[in-house]
Amino acid sequence: MTILQLQGVGFGLGTAFCQSVFYLFTRRFVVRTGRTPLLLLIVSHVIMGAFSALLLLALQPHNLPPFASYALPLIFAAGCYAVAQFGLFLVLQQVASSRIAPLLGAKIVGLALLSVLCLGQKLLPAQWLAVGISAGAAWLLNEAGGRIPLRLLAALSMTVLGYCLSDLSIGVLVRRLATVGPSMPLVGAALTYLACGVFALPFAFRREARDGRVWSLSVPCAVAWFAAMCLLYASFAAIGVVGGNIVQATRGLMSVGLGWGIARIGHTHIEAHASRNVFWRRMAGAALMLLAVAFYLCAR
Repeated sequence: MTILQLQGVGFGLGTAFCQSVFYLFTRRFVVRTGRTPLLLLIVSHVIMGAFSALLLLALQPHNLPPFASYALPLIFAAGCYAVAQFGLFLVLQQVASSRIAPLLGAKIVGLALLSVLCLGQKLLPAQWLAVGISAGAAWLLNEAGGRIPLRLLAALSMTVLGYCLSDLSIGVLVRRLATVGPSMPLVGAALTYLACGVFALPFAFRREARDGRVWSLSVPCAVAWFAAMCLLYASFAAIGVVGGNIVQATRGLMSVGLGWGIARIGHTHIEAHASRNVFWRRMAGAALMLLAVAFYLCAR
């Protein structure tokens, strides 16, 4: 494995950890404010838009290609992500992050199927085996601790599809921005979230958003997610979209472990106590999801 690939794996692991922390902060926001996920979506993206503007001012990229060359993947990356994030917030409003994060590992299945249906690629038998293992892991995780309601599964499916389309668009975006040089992943992430922030800004003047507690509890969410996305763009640039998603799937195990720790120290309003049986079934499901993506990687 080359130094660049090792860096990509490190960036992917950092992404997984920051996302796991973000899920917990999101649950905390919903529990403490009682507000809708839509409000957090708006406020956190205004904050991330401000981060992005400051980052672009600090980097001052001079070798940006013409806007027309990367406008379409930028729009798709931001738009599909916004749809996915709204679906995720809907689910996290009612379901613990230790259950949701491992299920998001099924995104590798979505990427595989989209590659077959839209890009004309063919899957090897080992890759189809990975798809089957991932489906089994998703079933196990859904059964651990009670079934997730059908309407929430629909929102989760929307989330996975949105992330798949966004990730494919990010892959195109980072290639189009290659002329920027080493700071390209940061520039790509900043451009994407600046666009999201500009779109969210008019909605931030709603009466519900005037509560100072909403903004203070949104800041940790915004910091964790923006850090995760900067690392994700760097991981995609180093090892590709599929490789980055494979490493990113470790967030399932991280979220289960963090959820267990949060419940153990008494924050059961954020993460409820799980029985020993449920905990180990979730760990088994998360491990199966990792096994699935490992099969997919080996087949490639």
